[in-house]
Amino acid sequence: MGRLVVCIIAWGVLMASGVNEAGEPTRRFDRRTPVVTVYERNQGAVVNISGQRPVSRRGWPQFDWPRTFDRRGPRFQQQVPVLGSGFVLHGDGFIVTNAHVVEGVERIKVVFSDGREYRARVVSADASNDLAVLAVETEDTLPFVDLGRSSDLMIGETVIAIGNPYGYANTVTSGVISATGRDLQVMEGLWLRGLIQTDASINPGNSGGPLLNINGQVIGINTAIRADAENIGFAIPVDTLVENLSHMLMPERLRRVRLGLTMGRMRTSLQFRGLAVETVSGDSPAQQKGLAAGDLIIEMDGHPLNSVIDFYVRMMTKEVGEPIRLRYVRPNGGTPTVRTVELTLRPRPLPDARVLARRLFQMDVSPLTEAVARRFDFESAYPILIVTAIDPNGAAGRAGIRSGDLLLQADGVTVRDEEQFARELEKISDSDTVEFKILRITMGLFGQIDRHLRIPVVAHVKEPLQSSMSPR
Repeated sequence: MGRLVVCIIAWGVLMASGVNEAGEPTRRFDRRTPVVTVYERNQGAVVNISGQRPVSRRGWPQFDWPRTFDRRGPRFQQQVPVLGSGFVLHGDGFIVTNAHVVEGVERIKVVFSDGREYRARVVSADASNDLAVLAVETEDTLPFVDLGRSSDLMIGETVIAIGNPYGYANTVTSGVISATGRDLQVMEGLWLRGLIQTDASINPGNSGGPLLNINGQVIGINTAIRADAENIGFAIPVDTLVENLSHMLMPERLRRVRLGLTMGRMRTSLQFRGLAVETVSGDSPAQQKGLAAGDLIIEMDGHPLNSVIDFYVRMMTKEVGEPIRLRYVRPNGGTPTVRTVELTLRPRPLPDARVLARRLFQMDVSPLTEAVARRFDFESAYPILIVTAIDPNGAAGRAGIRSGDLLLQADGVTVRDEEQFARELEKISDSDTVEFKILRITMGLFGQIDRHLRIPVVAHVKEPLQSSMSPR
């Protein structure tokens, strides 16, 4: 009897495990590993990003001239294809990617894993941190990712990357976290700080896609690779994204309004869970209604808030003067106090670009008029801004901007006149880092030399004396 029981058990194990071609028993393993689960859970929220970026060259387009000869012949434009990745951050159609993926791109297209295609627009971009938020118009609620934390990452823990390398859609790779806190110079004058290093395979086209932990939470945004090495890729920590979303999506940055609230992550105070108020600006609607740093906003217009982007997405639909009802908790020792406040967005007048440029960066700017063009040896006027004087000891002067530099962009946004420049400068606070893209024209041994430079400048509020400004 005992022998019969043993035979039955052995037969059951054999049947459960299976046999190979030689008739030998084989073990069965669960093929749905954590990597498979993470991919299945998130691939619907990962998008492929494509478009065309116009590049201006000088030469003859019908000939493949070496770059040395680009300055001969007429100027023409080429359309360069762009590929990248991104992920849905909010179901209403808001997508995160790298700023360098969409910079200067015309007709941005995003494609989902199920084949749906949308045209996207850039809502906000932060070139200094290589982050951008896009939006697509859709009546559907899109699948979106969960954001984790990057403050508690462990060297050696498993990570998964999903993206669009070389145009191969929805490619998944896995590896480990190799290091944290890496600094990387991505181009002249531009460094990305505190990056995550990983050996998960990251290639061109992965930029902007998510780096996820084994629980399926986004812990980084893939951004760069070392072209001269294997298995060395870098990602922007998700905490950097969360910290910058407040500035990238705040109403003051996107529209000519004033609110005065900067929001942080979700937090819990006793039985209440809400968004933490990080800062309240002086003389703002939020301050005038009594809101303060540390308050937890738990409802907006009767709806609970689930994330920091949820707050800003709801705020985007608000018009000037439209009531905004906030229910919030103010921790008060051991007994939180629940309060309700109603505030409205307030319109803001456009500031003077020249005054802001002097106050923040200690430089003078001007349109390139006929008179200014003659002063700086240009042939004619042109719709562009030029640095006409600079304090060598000021913020811009110390960063390397010179008198005579032509201003092309501020934080990834093209600025062709004083109004556009003022709209960008008014978003800046003291000690913020702003990346200027400039055109510097000099004369060399073989004629005119044009250099496009990206120069990060740390804003420093100061009232420079006229005598300290150095004209050309």
